[in-house]
Amino acid sequence: MSAAAGIGTGIAATWPADIIHVNEDGWVLINRGSQHGVQPGLRLLVVGQGIRELRDLFAPGSENAAAGSLPLALRIRRTYEQLEVIYAEATCAIAIATRTPPQRRPTVYSGPDGELLVWVPLPEGWTWPHPGEEEDQPDDDDQHEEPQDQGDQQDTDGDAEAASDDTSAPVTDEPPEHGEQEDERWEEALPLNGVSVGDIVVPALPAAGSAAVTSATTSTTTTASGGAPSASSFEQGRSYDWMQSSQSGQ
Repeated sequence: MSAAAGIGTGIAATWPADIIHVNEDGWVLINRGSQHGVQPGLRLLVVGQGIRELRDLFAPGSENAAAGSLPLALRIRRTYEQLEVIYAEATCAIAIATRTPPQRRPTVYSGPDGELLVWVPLPEGWTWPHPGEEEDQPDDDDQHEEPQDQGDQQDTDGDAEAASDDTSAPVTDEPPEHGEQEDERWEEALPLNGVSVGDIVVPALPAAGSAAVTSATTSTTTTASGGAPSASSFEQGRSYDWMQSSQSGQ
């Protein structure tokens, strides 16, 4: 399905998608899944909302021209992170940064009640508490805190009862992309550059005229019938001839 599918028909387009959760250890959840064509190995780009227009400042006759009237050279959109899908369900998918070290790639398991268990390997040698440190102990001041005055206690109880009787304010259950993220990433989380709930993602498809990008999950050793190396649409046209020495083969 194309990114523009459904426009004008009342059906939501497949792309762009939204990040609806950023987990504290560094993986993200997007609101597209296998029914949208998302499969493990798919690469995505986290992109900005706006498009920038770069103009040719040195075009003929541009000396006295206003900035907005200069010839348009390129339209770009800011990118923050490249992601790789590691798990997909029908309507959602889990992705991590493509620069995640192999030894820290998460593994997905099924829990006892059908829930998902995502295990992110800890950094090598990481322990808690850190060597030489003790777990937090309650302060002596907290253990010997004086009892609250009886009059103050009665005032506190009255305020609590008044608050419990106030049911006029309805509780709104906002979707994750519109609410605050409760989980905070910790210091040993997987790499994730400035990505947050509500950011939009699109497939990382090579632009026309550019060198194709090889997926990390695609093997270059697999050969098709006839012995020729197989190549995905991301690999076709990629060449490393420029790396060969001019003296090679002589």
